[in-house]
This record gives sequence, C-alpha cells and structure tokens, in this order.
Amino acid sequence: MQDSLQLYYSQNAGALAMVKEEQDRDQWINTIVEHSSGTLTQPVYYEGVPNHFDTPIWVIILLLIGFSCIAVSRSIYRKRFNMLLKTLTNWKLSRQIIRYEKVYTHPVNVLMTFNFIISVPLFFSLVYFKLFNPDVIIEKQYLFLLFPLVLYLFVKIAFYKFSGWLWNEKGVIEEYLFQSNLFNKFAGAGFLILTSMVVYSPISIFKIAQLGLILLGLLALFQLIRGVVIGLENGKHLFFIIVYLCTLEILPWLVIGKWIQINL
Repeated sequence: MQDSLQLYYSQNAGALAMVKEEQDRDQWINTIVEHSSGTLTQPVYYEGVPNHFDTPIWVIILLLIGFSCIAVSRSIYRKRFNMLLKTLTNWKLSRQIIRYEKVYTHPVNVLMTFNFIISVPLFFSLVYFKLFNPDVIIEKQYLFLLFPLVLYLFVKIAFYKFSGWLWNEKGVIEEYLFQSNLFNKFAGAGFLILTSMVVYSPISIFKIAQLGLILLGLLALFQLIRGVVIGLENGKHLFFIIVYLCTLEILPWLVIGKWIQINL
C-alpha cells in the first residue's frame, strides 16, 4: 500500500504542486480581500467647476509681439543687446553708450521699452482677473493699468530732464535715466515670461503672482541702489540723493498705487 502511494505521488507530483499553488493563491487573495474590505470605499465623484476663461486672441497677439521684440533685438542688433547685458553688472559702460550711441531712439531701446510697456500691464491684468475678479473685462483692466504706466514713464523722463537742466546736472541725470530704463527693459522680458506662464503653465497663479511682485520689488530696489551709487560717484551728498529719489521715484509709484486701489 505504501509503495502504491509513493508511486502515485511520484507520478503526479507536478499536478499536485499546481493544485497546491492554486489553493495558496486563492487563500492569499481571500486574505487580502478580507483584510482590505474595511478600507475599500466607493469612489466619490465631485462635479468640477468649468473654466470659462478662454485666452483672448489679443492676449496671444501681445505675447507674440513681445517675444518678437526681444528676438529682433537679440538677433539683428546683437552687439547693442550684449552691451546692455554687460551694463547690468558694469554700470560704467553706460557712459560709453550715452556718449557714442542713441539712447532713446536706438531700435533695441524702442523694442525692449515697448515690450516692457505691454507686458507689465498684461501680467497684472491677467493675475487680477484669475485671482480676484473673474467678472472683470480684461481689455478694460489692461487699459486701466496701461495708461498710468505710460504716463509715469513719460512724466518721469520729463521731470528728470527738467531737473537736470535746472540744476545743471544733465550728465548725471542722463546716466541715471539710462540705468533706470535699462532695468525696465530686462524686467519687461521677465514679465513677458511670467505672463506666458499665467496663460499656458499649470503652475499656481498665486505663485506666479508672487514671482511678479518679487520682480517688481527688485526692479525698484536696483533702480534706487544704482541711483545712489551714481550720485555718490559724482560727489553728491547722500541726503540729497535720497530725497531726490524718493520724490521722483517712490512718490509717483505710491500715487499710482493709491489711484489703482481706489478705482478697483
């Protein structure tokens, strides 16, 4: 009898192993189901909030214009563009540019300044629309921010030039205006990238808005620091430099900010 059982097991060892494997697998599955039945729940579906915002065609056109301005400046006027980049870290190069080249009418200056004018209001208009007031008309909001920015830039140049003529400090004023506009040009490129992120990037709008505010704060800070350095290099008293910059730089921005706050 024992010999018969041994012969049976030896002949059917493979089939018995398969049966045992299936039994073990079924037992394992049953154990998993038994222990996880208390944690498995029916998925809950929530109705999503549709995004009714479709990027207006004029926003895309402005983005294309902005990137075209930078591309033309970089490709066609490479020498001037690279010199402006170097001036960011070596501000004394500005004297050479002011002395030998067109400061306000050079194509790079016109293109980069134009990009700054269109990209900054566009960025803050889209951020305001998406974060605070989705019912606002974006075109109206854009023009609402564009007008004070353009007015500020023109009035600023006029007042600085008038003060330079009044106090016979034309050279110092021209140098500071060049530096101030230089920061505006490259800040415009930064805001153009941030605006593209607002339109196309999945990154949180709040985080992009924070980056925009940081960039705006750095722009103001660098302009003030460069103004102090230029004034000290030309033998001006620090007190009068600070008063001068606060009057013509900080005060106008405070007025514009208050005006925007009242009208929002």
